[in-house]
Amino acid sequence: MRSHKTAAVIGVVVATLALSGCGDDLFSNMNGTRKANSEPPSTAGTHPPSADSPPNYGDNSAARRPGAMAREDQQVATAEAQEVKAALKAQQQRGQISPEHLLPVLEDISAPWRVEVGNRTTGTAATVPADGSVFGIYVGESACVSGAVSSSRIWVNVNGVFPETGCIEPPSPH
Repeated sequence: MRSHKTAAVIGVVVATLALSGCGDDLFSNMNGTRKANSEPPSTAGTHPPSADSPPNYGDNSAARRPGAMAREDQQVATAEAQEVKAALKAQQQRGQISPEHLLPVLEDISAPWRVEVGNRTTGTAATVPADGSVFGIYVGESACVSGAVSSSRIWVNVNGVFPETGCIEPPSPH
């Protein structure tokens, strides 16, 4: 009698393992919303970080990645960047690189687009004042001309809008 019960228990265990499919959760698809042996929706489409990336790097650095640009906006921003660079060079040669000096110059050459100018900072928390200014010019719906100017260097980039800071590149998180 005992061997009959043992055989029944073994049969149930084997059937359960066979139905669960090599470690898949037997009850994960009770409502039938996904195909058998497919990846659960919470992990579908995600990619594991590379071996040298910290966990959650992609999520944590998302604010530092600019959005996509429309082709037309990118073309206009690229042409605008040349004019911005020339204006910054002239301001740099005059020694007028503070936000108060740059804002009117950038607004004149970038009309009708919105312009933001701020003090340049450094450090991991972006709290240490630095020589010069940072700027961002919104071009169209999706592009920016952004960068910085100091007494020794000029940075001009064409990029999409940053999710949290607009056209001005956010500070590094670390």
